Amino acid sequence: MPPRSKRWSQITVATFFALLWLPLGIAIVQPDTMLSASEKRALSELPGRPRDAASLAALPAALDRYFDDHVGLRSDLIRAWAWLHIELLGVSPSKSLIVGRDGWFFFGDDDAVAQARGLARLSTAELREWARQLELRRSWLQERGAAYLVVFVPNKHRIYAEHLPDSVPRTSEGSTLDQLAEYLSKNSDVAVLDLRVELAQAKTHLRAYHKTDTHWNDHGAYAGYAAILRGASELLREQAPLRPVPVRRVDRTTPGLGLPRIVGLSRAYPELSHDLVVANPRASVPPHRRAAHRERAERQLPFALGTGDPQQPTAVMFRDSFANALVPYLSESFSRIVYIWSRDVDRRAVEVERPSLVIHEIAERFLGPPPREFGGR
Repeated sequence: MPPRSKRWSQITVATFFALLWLPLGIAIVQPDTMLSASEKRALSELPGRPRDAASLAALPAALDRYFDDHVGLRSDLIRAWAWLHIELLGVSPSKSLIVGRDGWFFFGDDDAVAQARGLARLSTAELREWARQLELRRSWLQERGAAYLVVFVPNKHRIYAEHLPDSVPRTSEGSTLDQLAEYLSKNSDVAVLDLRVELAQAKTHLRAYHKTDTHWNDHGAYAGYAAILRGASELLREQAPLRPVPVRRVDRTTPGLGLPRIVGLSRAYPELSHDLVVANPRASVPPHRRAAHRERAERQLPFALGTGDPQQPTAVMFRDSFANALVPYLSESFSRIVYIWSRDVDRRAVEVERPSLVIHEIAERFLGPPPREFGGR
């Protein structure tokens, strides 16, 4: 073999082995981490010394899991793998992520997908039980002087169905929200606010949901907030009508939100965010309490806000993650409002707070089997 060809062969072999060992070398020298921010999970821990035959037999699999989670360049390789799937193959690299049209992403939750396709259906018995359970809650709250407003927030898949891929085809059948909203309007007098119309109207003026997250943006949330105030005013007739607070719009570009973050691609898919900021907030958290308030909110613990104005009503809101964007606005419209992360009415919280109004917010993807039996005390 000529000397030059031999030299290039040696360089090729050396480069191959260097690249082969590079991830392990990086894993050795880089600081170890035990949490994957993109996958939102704890990484596998290094197994200890085997103490018996069972732990010795389990050691190879435990070491495999550890090295899989801690190999060098792991995050970069995951991002590259995900980007190639999305950009070159046009498919999702994760079951939790649906790659839509025109830069839109959707949550791959099984319930939300079934509802988007029109495959999620409730039986007549389930619809009847939904009505009965909501009426039980309404009656119990009325006995304690509280009005009850149920709020259904539609999935992004419904409001922006035109951006779903062909892999999520729709049937002509209505889904759970269609069924439930129609049944309750005809067979129950519980105050139910179905936000499909408001959000469909809002999207004609400005994008109402994030392109890179499953939730509505501030514009969509503000449309929902205005509708909630109208519904609350109809129930609280002794109060002055509740009016939405003035806001100012701030457009900013941020890294992609929750959906591309699943596969580590936040920076590859930035989001133009339409933020609506309260012009003159009265319910802001004092500086010395902001850290504690932020911690409670992040840990999904109850927290209270409000203006302290005795002319305004009080409220308790049982909610899911969609209500996060409502908090800055609703807090300006109530003297005190307590936000409780729960899919159902918590009787103890109501008895402690004695609110004028209970808002029960439910995202569409949670509209499955009827709520549990609600026995009064």
